Amino acid sequence: MKAALPLKIAALAVFLTASFAASDVDAQRSRGGSAPTELYPDATREAPKGTYAQRLAKQHKKLQELYGQDGKEEETIAAAEEIINHEKAKPYDKAIAMMTAGAAAAALEDDARAVSYYSRAVAENALTNDNHYTAMVNMAAIHINSGDFAKADALLATVIAETSTKNPDIYAMQASSFYNNEKYAEAIASLKKATELKGAPQSQWTQMMLAAYAELGQDDQAITLGEELLAKNPDDKRAISNLAMLYSNNDQPEKAVALLDAARKRGLMNEPADYERIFATYYNMEKEAEAAAVIEEGLAKGVLPQDAKYYTMLGQAQYFGDNIPAAITAAQKAAELSKDGEPGLFLAQILSQEDRNAEAAAAARAAIAKGVKKPGDAWMVIARAEFYSDNLAAAKAAYREAAKDPATRDQAQKALAQISR
Repeated sequence: MKAALPLKIAALAVFLTASFAASDVDAQRSRGGSAPTELYPDATREAPKGTYAQRLAKQHKKLQELYGQDGKEEETIAAAEEIINHEKAKPYDKAIAMMTAGAAAAALEDDARAVSYYSRAVAENALTNDNHYTAMVNMAAIHINSGDFAKADALLATVIAETSTKNPDIYAMQASSFYNNEKYAEAIASLKKATELKGAPQSQWTQMMLAAYAELGQDDQAITLGEELLAKNPDDKRAISNLAMLYSNNDQPEKAVALLDAARKRGLMNEPADYERIFATYYNMEKEAEAAAVIEEGLAKGVLPQDAKYYTMLGQAQYFGDNIPAAITAAQKAAELSKDGEPGLFLAQILSQEDRNAEAAAAARAAIAKGVKKPGDAWMVIARAEFYSDNLAAAKAAYREAAKDPATRDQAQKALAQISR
C-alpha cells in the first residue's frame, strides 16, 4: 500500500563551499604552502594545471573582493563578465570568473543565470577537480530546489562515478533528488550509502528512508525503521506522527492511537492538528468517549481554540457515545459560536429526537436565519416539532417550505399528504 505520510521531504540541496583560486591545490603548492585537503582525491579526471593571465591579476582581485561582500552580487557578476570577455583571458580565468558569477547569481536566487554560469565553467574544463565537481554539485542543488530532478540526477551520477566521493552529503542530496523524482528504491540505496559513510544515522535521512519504504509499499521495513527511529528518540514528535500513520495505514489503529495518546499525555501534542488526529483515530475506532475526552482536554488547555468546529466535533462524539445531555451542551456552544447555521441544525436534530419540540423548532429557525446548506432539513425539523406540538397548520407550512428544497422534496410532500388526509 502507499502510505500517506504527513511528511514532506525537503530537498537536501545544500550548496557546497566553492573553493576558488585562492585555495586551489596547485596555486598553494606554487607559493610553497601546504596543499589543503582535496575534496575529490579519487577523481579519475586529470585536473588541468590552471594558470591565470598575469594581465588580469587586478581584475581577479577585484572580483574576489566583491564576491566577499554582502549585497554586491550584481557587481560581482559584472566583474566576472569583465574577465570572461577580456581578450587576454585564458580558459582558467574564464572558468573561475564563471564559477564566481554562478555563486553570486545563486545568492540572488536567479537559478537560470546561476546554472548558465556553472555549466559554462564546467564546459571550459579548466578548473581544478575541487572547483569542477563543486560547480556540478551546486548545479544539481539548484535543479533539485527548482524541481528539475532529472538534471540533478544526471549531474550527481557523473560526480559520483568520476570521483568515487566519500562525502555522505552528496549521497544524501542524490537521495533527495531520487525521492522527489519518485525513484524510491534508488533513494533508499543512496541513503544507505550516505549513512554508511557518515558512520551514524541522521534523523532527516532516516525519515526519508522511512517514507521511501512506505511509498514502495514495503510497510514492514517502514514500520521497523520507524520503531528504531523512535526508540532512539522517544520524544521526537515527527517520528511519533510518522510511525502512527504507518500503523494506521496498516490496520493497526490501536497501536497508532496508543502512541499518539501517550505522546499527548507527555505534553508533546500541542497543536490543533495533533488533537484532531487523536480524536479522529478514537472516533473511527468507535471509542467516542475517548474521542470526546481528547477534544475536551484540548479546549480546556487552550490548545484547541474556542471554535464552533471543535464544539461540533465534541457534540458528535458525545452524541454517538450516547451522552445526549453532553452532546446538546456542546452543540449549543457550537451553534452560538458559528457564523453559519450548520451547528444549529445539528442541535435542532438532536433536540427533535429527544422530543424537546419547542427548543428544536427554535434552534432550526435560528439555523435557517444564519444559513444552512440544506434548508429543507431544518424545515423538516420544524414541521415535525409543530406536528407533535399539535400545531397542524404550522406543520403543513413547514413541510411546504421543506418541499422547496430538492433534497427533502419527496419526503416533505409525502409527510404533507399524510397529515392532510
